[in-house]
Formats: sequence, structure tokens, C-alpha cells
Amino acid sequence: MKLDCQNCGAMCGHWLVVEVHGHEGGAKPQFKCACRQCGAIWFVNHHPLKEDGTASRSPSPGPEMAEAFGIKSPPSDYYLHHGHAWVALEDTGEVRVGLDDFSQKLLGPADELRLPAVGTVFYQDHVCMAVVKKANKASFEAPVDGMITEVNPKVRAKPRLLHDDPYGEGWLFKVKPANLQHNLANLFSAEKNAAWIEKESCRLLNLIDTTAGATLPSGGGIIDDVFSHYPQMGWRRLVKEFFLTNVTRNWKKRS
Repeated sequence: MKLDCQNCGAMCGHWLVVEVHGHEGGAKPQFKCACRQCGAIWFVNHHPLKEDGTASRSPSPGPEMAEAFGIKSPPSDYYLHHGHAWVALEDTGEVRVGLDDFSQKLLGPADELRLPAVGTVFYQDHVCMAVVKKANKASFEAPVDGMITEVNPKVRAKPRLLHDDPYGEGWLFKVKPANLQHNLANLFSAEKNAAWIEKESCRLLNLIDTTAGATLPSGGGIIDDVFSHYPQMGWRRLVKEFFLTNVTRNWKKRS
């Protein structure tokens, strides 16, 4: 079975095939195929790449999440923004947006989430949401262009859900994307998710060492709620260093 994307015509090498247990409505296919080129979703009953004998070119990742220093990377079929927001493709054509485990380990549980209202339009790399903890606010950049279609009522009512289950029930909102193919090209995915989280974890560990004088025990993981344990690192510094990298870079160019 050949995988030709109906949207952009991409061949099988551009597809990510993930095993699923079911799909809403009608038949219950076994595999979800996602086009890395444009984000289109296709459900099928058999693994199409294995049928073509090309599984080695585009292996099917498992549902497990990799860890680096105790921090979980997003599932391999999620896309990860350099500001630590993630994107998951929906079969409706929408995308779900959330924040990764790294951001939650660094900042700890939020007291309040400031999320965009339904109907709001924003663009990739522009500030679109914020996490508030006591008197501190951490803004985050949008991972894609689009319009908000739904805000997760569970996480709005219970902000801690974002911290406890960032890749599941703690998702933040859904977006109708406007420029998905271009946006996805700027995001990490698959094995690059884990590599990026490991790189960011190493940067954080170095910052903890140089600023707070603390080192990670052999075989240990990064402590939860890093800022509360090492406030001398500075809230604004952490936000600019890890979450508003694009905003900071543009500001430097303008100055």
C-alpha cells in the first residue's frame, strides 16, 4: 500500500506511522499515519510501510516516552517547539497544544494559566499564553499559526493538571492551523524530541551548577520545581533562557 498524501503528495518517507487501538466513528483502524510534510492524518487497518517492505526507512515508534535526567520528552508523534510547547495532530484537521514536562519540572505547579480565548488568532513564535506562579509570570510562544477553537476546561479549572500530566489530560487548547506545513518544518519530532530535551536538560544542569552551586547525584534526576529550590537562578532569567528564546533573539537584533 503506497502512502501518497492527499494534501501535498508526499511519499512514504515523509510519513510517521503509529499504532493505535481505535478511532472515533465507524471502523476501528489499527494505525495512524501522519504526514510530516503537511500534517495530514490517515487511518488504515494495516501497517502500510511494512506492506511495502519499507519499514526500515520509516520505523514505527512505540507509545513510550524517552527520559533524560528524569524529564520526559513528548511522545514521538508529537511536534516540539524550541520554546517547550508541543503540538499533536488531530484527525479533525485541528492540533492540540500543550507544554512539555521540562517546563513543568523547571517552574513547578502553576497557580493560574492565562490561555487565549476561543477565536483568538496568533502566529508561530509570538507570545500566546502564560503560566502564573505567585507573583511570577512565564510567557510562552505559539508553536503554530492558527485560531483557537477550544480551551481544555479541565486544565482551566485545575491548573495543576498541566504539571501532573503535561502530555495527556493537561493539554491546553486546540487550534485550527493556518500554515501547518511551514510551521511543522520549524519544529522537532520523533527522535529529535528526546535529543532536544536531553540538550535542554544539560543546559539546565549547567545553569544550576554555575548559579546555585548544586550538582546532580550520579544516576539521579533533575528535581521537580527547580525554581522553588533554587530561586537565586532568577525567574525572569529562566523564562528568557528557555521559553522566550525567539523573542529574546529578535530583541537583541533590534537593539
